Amino acid sequence: MNRPTEIFVLTRLAISPEGHVVAQNIGATFDIYLAEAHRAHGVEHDFERHPISANWFEDAERSSVVSAMREFRQIVEQMQAEALR
Repeated sequence: MNRPTEIFVLTRLAISPEGHVVAQNIGATFDIYLAEAHRAHGVEHDFERHPISANWFEDAERSSVVSAMREFRQIVEQMQAEALR
């Protein structure tokens, strides 16, 4: 995945046990045609667009331990490169 893309989250309106109208996520797809077909089932069906960057794994939330380990790895790689000069 070298370029940004979109994911379509399929939603449906429903009535909660308390009597409130709520939107429920019922699926996800990368296909706009499937999302449009889902919307065509009725007014209670819809979808939301969410962009996904090409580097989503780098943008994902990381724990402080993972961040520290990655920084440590970069420091070690830099020290190794300097030692080989």
